[in-house]
Amino acid sequence: MGLLEGRLAVVTAGTAGIGRAVAARFVAEGADVVVVSPFEDEIAATVAALGPHVTGMKGDASNVADLERLAETLKAAGRPIDVIVANAGRDVATTQIVDTTPEQFDLVADLNFRGTFFTVNALVPLMRDGGTIVLTSSIAGHNGGPGHAVYNATKAAVRSLARTLTSELRDRHIRANAVSPGPTNTAGFAQFTGGSDEVERQVVALIPVGRVGRPDEIAAAVVFLASDESSFVAGAELVVDGGMSQV
Repeated sequence: MGLLEGRLAVVTAGTAGIGRAVAARFVAEGADVVVVSPFEDEIAATVAALGPHVTGMKGDASNVADLERLAETLKAAGRPIDVIVANAGRDVATTQIVDTTPEQFDLVADLNFRGTFFTVNALVPLMRDGGTIVLTSSIAGHNGGPGHAVYNATKAAVRSLARTLTSELRDRHIRANAVSPGPTNTAGFAQFTGGSDEVERQVVALIPVGRVGRPDEIAAAVVFLASDESSFVAGAELVVDGGMSQV
């Protein structure tokens, strides 16, 4: 029997990168998964690849109206949510604070923090008592990497949100935790490096295990936090970065 047998999970940004790896691993562990994405082609491809235990719903996590429609659809289905994975996030090109426009700020903050906040705002009322929440933060939330101020700050805010959720939901025995990946082989990492092998080598040189992470390695950590294997872990952050931020 899988670690998530018979459970219903909702994964935002669940059709690419880490989110899709999480959805795939959840299905392998026996869950039914709702993947949320604004991209219809990615939804169709994910459902086709992962099979009948995956349902796709179109929605932009930075759009509160979309989140409200998602919640209405799930409520009408009548099945309580067991696991929420608030995974949607993005960054923009390297931009110094003094050069950042309000539009660039909003593009990142509206998805990374506002979107995460209102994802749980909309879906927590539909959760069963004893459920679990996993928020995707980042090791960037602990550093001052130049050119990524908004991303760094929003990921720190996401990590903080896991603490507050744990405190507020204690009477319902709902645990919230954050997973903080380091450099991971996704489209976002490719955007960060600009496709430069030299930039990637510079990043890898900072990682004690000598390589960037794989999405399935982050998914394994999310499964741990979502399942009963982590039953005494709450309000915590699990860093999955090959030691990059630890030594």
